[in-house]
Amino acid sequence: MAKTFEETLVSAKKTGASRCSDAELLALFCNTSLQILCGAVSPKLVFEGAQKKGLSAKEVLQMAKDNPQAVADLMWL
Repeated sequence: MAKTFEETLVSAKKTGASRCSDAELLALFCNTSLQILCGAVSPKLVFEGAQKKGLSAKEVLQMAKDNPQAVADLMWL
């Protein structure tokens, strides 16, 4: 069973950004920098949408830089 956003975020904070898994890195990104790049989006819903689509943290970061609306659309998956 996949971890929830909150569980993944807690795990990421314990592990540290330099040694965490891709899902943990995605949770950290969603919780910290995402709203700066994309505006009023829900970190939890974006994380869950990205996980459903099988996107990596790197892909979501690139999407946030190139097309913030596509990141917002992840909330509705």
